[in-house]
Amino acid sequence: MRHNARIASGTRGVLGLLGWSVTAPAQAHVRWFTDPNAPELASFPAYSWSDPEVLVWSAIALVLIVASVLLDSRLPSPPIVRSKIRHDAIELLRICTGMSFVLTAYGGELLAPHLSAYGGFGAFLLFLQAFIGILLISNNLMYHAALLTGLLYLGAVVQFGLVPALEYISVLGIAVFLFCNHAPEPALRDRLKPYSVAILRIFTGLAFIALGINEKLIGFALGQSFMGQYPWNFMPAVGFSWFDDQLFVLSAGVIEVVFGVILVLGTTTRVNVLVLSLVMLTSNIVFLLQREQENALIELVGHMPIMATAVILLLLGYGQRLKFRLPGRRPGAVSTAVAA
Repeated sequence: MRHNARIASGTRGVLGLLGWSVTAPAQAHVRWFTDPNAPELASFPAYSWSDPEVLVWSAIALVLIVASVLLDSRLPSPPIVRSKIRHDAIELLRICTGMSFVLTAYGGELLAPHLSAYGGFGAFLLFLQAFIGILLISNNLMYHAALLTGLLYLGAVVQFGLVPALEYISVLGIAVFLFCNHAPEPALRDRLKPYSVAILRIFTGLAFIALGINEKLIGFALGQSFMGQYPWNFMPAVGFSWFDDQLFVLSAGVIEVVFGVILVLGTTTRVNVLVLSLVMLTSNIVFLLQREQENALIELVGHMPIMATAVILLLLGYGQRLKFRLPGRRPGAVSTAVAA
């Protein structure tokens, strides 16, 4: 793309972005900060279903899920937070999602810092994402922003395929959450709002399940390659020398899937989200301790909507809508979201 000398600098920037997007080759997104097309990935060992490590972790996962279901009805129900706190939590989700959209679009990525847009359609999606981010930050046309966010996610499915997009299906959950809280008809809004937190929780859980399977269980080589670059496996340092990188990736993948399944079920939501938040915070801290500030920033930008979602689930996670209950258990309080 050629620039005429008379074109203003702002226009040159826009055209430059379009030129980059049109000429960039189609590529898979970077996962685990690793190129998924690297030839050395084929050399990493893989587990089979009959391996003891897989069987043990499958049993642990089942125990954790069953324990969550059994404990859910026995844990005390925290009091309902005040309306203003509910409002502020939803505002935080709006702002964090908007900032993540704008910053990610500025870097040439869609939905998350690892999905690099390409082609003319990718350029359109980048501008759409930036526009949605501006609407969210400025708190304008929220109903339309919700619809456009759903359209953006569908565009990402077309751009990258269904499986990679499933890892970020939480974005679609945010779109539905915003739609429920900003539907134009008051009667429709009142019917949908009681389900909005549960929908947000379920879509977030589905995203974690997809991430655990695609990037750690099926994508085991990516995780092991990451471990070779960044020494995150702390188990040998605390005396478990047999706990190698392959087992660490398997463990991380299973735990992530367990987090996701428990979120989908809606049992022990607050405990689950609290642990999950600590894990995400730890990943950023580890990058900073390793002086990987750029990767820490990438993690932070990508995690902003999830962290804000965690705040909502911590405050409003008491809802009984769309959750698994053992037969004979009576539903408790119903969570409702407040239009921001």
